Amino acid sequence: MLDAAARDQFRRHGYVWLRGFFTGAETDDLQRWTDEVAGWPETPGRWMRYYERPAGDSTAKMLARIENFVPYHPGLAALFSSAKVLGTLADCCEEPVVLFKDKINFKLAGGAGFAPHQDAPAYVDFGVEHHLTLMAPADPFTEENGCLEVSRWESRHESLPQNPDGTLRDGVMDRWPVDRLLARPGDAIVFDAWVPHRSGPNRSRAPRRSFYLTFNPASAGDHRAEYYARKRECFPPEYERVPGVDYAARGRQFNLGNPFD
Repeated sequence: MLDAAARDQFRRHGYVWLRGFFTGAETDDLQRWTDEVAGWPETPGRWMRYYERPAGDSTAKMLARIENFVPYHPGLAALFSSAKVLGTLADCCEEPVVLFKDKINFKLAGGAGFAPHQDAPAYVDFGVEHHLTLMAPADPFTEENGCLEVSRWESRHESLPQNPDGTLRDGVMDRWPVDRLLARPGDAIVFDAWVPHRSGPNRSRAPRRSFYLTFNPASAGDHRAEYYARKRECFPPEYERVPGVDYAARGRQFNLGNPFD
């Protein structure tokens, strides 16, 4: 599914930007379905809606993320399990893959950025050493709205120096050239869980919505149900939380670099 240049890019640096990966019709569907999922209500035990608090207003909340949407949306489930998607990820992984987790980051106008981090520390408790993520923009990525930024490093499967909250220490990402990926709807970005990455705040007047589908090698087993059972226990949406529990501490592993508690 990948040409030689794309395969070499992924193997050397752990990420590849695939321009025009989805067809025009698939991209139209993706954007329409993004609006559908955004309108889903808070329903305990199903999809998971997370919010951020705008600076200076502790009473307001702004949609930041929806997780665990695949079981409840047949169109998105079919798109992200298509032969094209799974074949491309198998090329990157060098074996078939299975879905581990799924989310949409909304980053609405005024939304905060994501601190520099690696994804791998969030997944260490599930017996899988390797993960890779397919990122599919529903809106254009720009520097103003906080596009994805990745380090063009050459190392793999290495934890970099971290702060106590699991984010990367100041300056770590910038040891290597940093690429700002100005992707468009219809593009796909694939990156492995060790790639240092970040994104800035959305200073534009429009949202910067994007899908993130994380997979693991099929040989490592299917851990999706286990992951979401643990996440729902340790870091559930606000409307499922038990009063008095310190979810910021309990769910730190599941809230790596995110702009919400």
